[in-house]
Amino acid sequence: MPALRRVYMDHSATTPTDRRVVEAMLPYLTEKFGNASSVHFFGQEARAALD
Repeated sequence: MPALRRVYMDHSATTPTDRRVVEAMLPYLTEKFGNASSVHFFGQEARAALD
């Protein structure tokens, strides 16, 4: 008998993030987390990523 497969059905509450999005955002969640409105280095790095 095959193993049961779980299916997530509550997408109205939250949606799993696509792995490609996680990989693209990871630097901004771990290294480049400055406030884009700030004038210091970290803020300007974040601003450049938004532009």
